[in-house]
Amino acid sequence: FPTVLEEQAWQESVPRKSQEEELRFLRRKFQEERSPPPASVIVSRLLIGRQVNLEPYRTLKQKTELLDEAIASGNGDAILHVVLFLNRTLKRKIVYQLFQSRPEAVCHYTNYLSTRLQVPECVDLWTMLGKQHEAAMLQYKLAVTTSNVDLKRRKLSKVHSDYFLQPGASVFHARFLTNQLNLLEWQLTESLVDKTVLESLYHVCQKHKWTDNKSPAPGNPYNFAKLYEISPSQFEWIVLNERARSKAWKDLDGLFEKKTFIKSTFCIHIPLDRVILRLHQLEAPVAVLNTFLAKIDDAQKRLNLARKVGATRTVIDCLVGLKDKSELLVLRNSLQEGTPDRFYADNCLESLNSKWKADSIKVSIKK
Repeated sequence: FPTVLEEQAWQESVPRKSQEEELRFLRRKFQEERSPPPASVIVSRLLIGRQVNLEPYRTLKQKTELLDEAIASGNGDAILHVVLFLNRTLKRKIVYQLFQSRPEAVCHYTNYLSTRLQVPECVDLWTMLGKQHEAAMLQYKLAVTTSNVDLKRRKLSKVHSDYFLQPGASVFHARFLTNQLNLLEWQLTESLVDKTVLESLYHVCQKHKWTDNKSPAPGNPYNFAKLYEISPSQFEWIVLNERARSKAWKDLDGLFEKKTFIKSTFCIHIPLDRVILRLHQLEAPVAVLNTFLAKIDDAQKRLNLARKVGATRTVIDCLVGLKDKSELLVLRNSLQEGTPDRFYADNCLESLNSKWKADSIKVSIKK
């Protein structure tokens, strides 16, 4: 940046009323037109928000120095100010050549174009710079924000064919866009336009006959999840919520079973405590809660969670397993007489007392 003396030498002053001062001001302006100040002086003026005249910088060398000084300052407004000047006074080919080795300028200019919705100009710039992926993503963002469904479908198809079906295109993005187009086509038939893939899965779960898991995609939730690459945890959470809201509790039995040739094993990708709390929130029967609570290995964690959701039978089982007779007595006395839970607690206490007596007799015999 220029020194204070250099800045003062080039600083514009507001002309006063005297003719001599006005004459000096005009002479200085004329001098600047013939021999403009260093690029560093102009950029320093831009940084403090002063008005500047870039027209005296006529040669390519001068303009390049301006751009480099603006980039060195790190100020986005200064960079954009110079870039717009270059874009107005140089041929597009020359501007793009300057951009090749100056990504900072490209970044600020493309942001400017995108903000002003000058998408064609921005796409041309990315294409000229060999940035096909950036051009494709910009076109894609524009397409997905289109409100008209038919127009959105046409735009997405064009992006798909123009960029993602070309040699060297990302296989992942090509497959993603193919799935998105297929999903959009299917959503049109189901009146689910603008719904997310998870919302669409919820709809599939509602219509699916859970006794028939061999129906083809996309009507089958399992095939739908596989087709649109829905993760196991996302799939289980959506199905859990849909089946619970539909009060289809029996369908939950097979949801978390992984069948093999020998036997079926319990397999879940969601934290069990979250599942149990959600089922409780959706008013699942206590028997369903007990089934899931039994899958928790840690007895203390199972006990705390059972108390939280009011699963009395599991609380009793945990206290028996922990041999906490005092807590079991307190719980038993809090239960209403004649209820199944009170009867179960009485039996557990009796069984526990019998076991303790037997253990005491064994100890006495050994002595």
